[in-house]
Amino acid sequence: MDALTHAAGPLGLVVLALVDSTSVGTLVIPAMLLVLGQGGARRVAGRTVLYLLVIGFFYLVLGLVLLAGLLPLMQSAQGLLETPAAAVALPAIGAGLLAWSFRLDPKSIRKRGGDPEASARRWSERVRSAAGKPRALVGLALLAGVIEAASMLPYLAAMGIIGQMGLGFARGALVLVGYCAVMILPGLVLAGVRALAGARADRLLQRLRDWAIRSAAETLSWVVGIVGVILLLRNLGTVLDVLGIG
Repeated sequence: MDALTHAAGPLGLVVLALVDSTSVGTLVIPAMLLVLGQGGARRVAGRTVLYLLVIGFFYLVLGLVLLAGLLPLMQSAQGLLETPAAAVALPAIGAGLLAWSFRLDPKSIRKRGGDPEASARRWSERVRSAAGKPRALVGLALLAGVIEAASMLPYLAAMGIIGQMGLGFARGALVLVGYCAVMILPGLVLAGVRALAGARADRLLQRLRDWAIRSAAETLSWVVGIVGVILLLRNLGTVLDVLGIG
């Protein structure tokens, strides 16, 4: 079981980075930019890359700030984290997140009278206003980062995993660079496809954009659920040890 929880560290980071790569800021908005952008294919792709680099840098700086404060905090709280209460609380939080993910499912939202696509449509209007304006794209990237930071469960979970891996700040920062690179990689690939294929990629990108808008709420549900599962796996060995099973 210890091998499982240790493996959940690096593997969990990869999973969380891939999950973060499907968020509104890192995939939905870039897909919108590639469809709504004006000008030649390479110009549209270049502006989308600018957006992705800005939001990637935003998350990197935010992560470094969090890591700088998190590592000393985790060192001082190491004894607390090793108590039986913490061993039970962390997987309990994971189970709670997993349960919450079902309430965030679009079908559940519709049953409660909500509109799961409302947020994505608001972002579409923001993208339409910013497309083709480099300064506006920088502002759009920062706005997306700030707004999503309030619900960045995968990113916060990744910070916790990096802190628990005991890498120190320098090596932890390198891991964070790789994490942020994975976050924006799918968007960069789509921008490359747009630059190389030109108008031939329009239909594919339009379908992707429509799918991204429809599935944005479902993606959030999956994000919360995956974070919950990772918390469970990461701390399950400790729980079993406390119970005398491990």
